[in-house]
Amino acid sequence: MNAKQFDVNERASRFMDYLRKLKNDRGAMADLRRAINPAQRHRAWPLLARFGGIDNPRYETVAGMFAYHPDETNVGNLGTTCRQLSGAHDTFEGRFRRLLSCDREDICEHIRPVILTAKAKDIRVNYKQLFVDLWYWSTSVKSKWAAEFWGAPEVKETVEGAVEKDTT
Repeated sequence: MNAKQFDVNERASRFMDYLRKLKNDRGAMADLRRAINPAQRHRAWPLLARFGGIDNPRYETVAGMFAYHPDETNVGNLGTTCRQLSGAHDTFEGRFRRLLSCDREDICEHIRPVILTAKAKDIRVNYKQLFVDLWYWSTSVKSKWAAEFWGAPEVKETVEGAVEKDTT
């Protein structure tokens, strides 16, 4: 892990600690839910300002979704959440494929229905990982989500350079 990745992981940890402290503040949570509505997102900016989150879709998305569905986990990524949701919805694979086709500019807009479905089905979300993934949104992140969703074993390279599959 390089210094920049540590910085984003540390930033995500601090941001999530802050959101957890606001969890029982009904007014703050109501303002954070407005972060995902373009016409009302300014209501969340006083709460997001301390993190540089004003008009930043990554902060607004994670804060807004956490305010809607604060049940979280520290396991997996959004691919894991979508896999859990796909068991209840036959059409969920198509929704997941649409997520993977998003570029950096529109991924945050497409997260909301997934989180709201997770709330309806009582499935926890790894918001810290979601923040990091949105920060580094790329083919690499998409492939990690896809591996979690379709259950592909993680491929590891051994010291000798051979590739082995992790079947755990």
